[in-house]
Amino acid sequence: MVMRSERPVVLIVDDVAENLQVLGELLQPSYLVKVATSGERALKIALAYPQPDLILLDVMMPVMDGYECLRRLRENPETRKIPVIFVTALDSTEDERKGLDLGAVDYITKPIRPAIVEARVRNHLDMKATRDWLYDQNVVLEAELSRLLEILAHHLQEPVRRQFTFAQLLQRSLPKPLNEAAEMSLAQIMDGAVRLRTMLHDVVLYLAACQAPDPSALCDAENALNIAIRQVGHRLEDAGGKITRAEMPSVWLNSDQLTAIFRALITNSIDYRDPERDLHITIMANLDGSDAVFSVADNGIGIPCEFRDRVFWLFERLHADFNRPGTGIGLALVKKIVEAARGRVWIEDSDERGVKICFSLPRRTE
Repeated sequence: MVMRSERPVVLIVDDVAENLQVLGELLQPSYLVKVATSGERALKIALAYPQPDLILLDVMMPVMDGYECLRRLRENPETRKIPVIFVTALDSTEDERKGLDLGAVDYITKPIRPAIVEARVRNHLDMKATRDWLYDQNVVLEAELSRLLEILAHHLQEPVRRQFTFAQLLQRSLPKPLNEAAEMSLAQIMDGAVRLRTMLHDVVLYLAACQAPDPSALCDAENALNIAIRQVGHRLEDAGGKITRAEMPSVWLNSDQLTAIFRALITNSIDYRDPERDLHITIMANLDGSDAVFSVADNGIGIPCEFRDRVFWLFERLHADFNRPGTGIGLALVKKIVEAARGRVWIEDSDERGVKICFSLPRRTE
């Protein structure tokens, strides 16, 4: 969690001493007030503990004006989220719009009206306090989620592994031949262990996707797709499937998550293939403005239109046949990852009577 002062800290930036005095005397009874007479000095104070909770910033200052000061505050990850209110004599609509476009949360013109300044400062500090509280709660939840992921990935996997191992040992040690009921029971135990292990693995991936994505992670989608195909290669071969693919662009996403998306979609096509024809999967990508749009299409049994939203629900299975593989997590995982990356996912009809699942992601632009 971020260390914060007990009293809200307000930094006032103005090159005129009288303006600093007026605003300082107005705010000091309620807040811890810091002052700076230049943009350069303001940037240094903004980094020092206790950091400002709010900055009141003049525009017309020598060497570095308020606009440039705000740009630099926004460029620095340590000061990017500090709310800034311009307090300036510039009162044109264009000046106000420029300040707000640069990221200021408010714009106050001089001469100031004390009651209005107090109200706006109070409102923005209240909003920041709420954001800070939400941030702290998110830190706690992230820690709890990480702990849960550790438990799922390690502690719960071990009993499942032991169940499968001892079922195998039991199968080998029992006198042969086994009667049909015993053979079926052992097969069900081992199949259940495999399903549970797969489900735990998918739940770990799903919960990991709930964590905040790294917005600076650039992924080579071509490489991610290659890895996904290798991971499902034996199942694709057993199904007699064939993949046709286009060249993939780079996108902003964690590479493991993009691999998980491709793996889930290819696996879905394998699981729900049409037994009456050879499986054919087509994976394409095209550019749409600042996004890359991917699609994975197959010639399988398809998804009825009325169920195309439900298939993205967690643990949703449209087919009651539990002999068919699947955990009900794969498509929910795809949706979770894509939407966390500010993309979207949807379903279209495939040209080959199956289904086409499309998703968009922000792409790399030179």
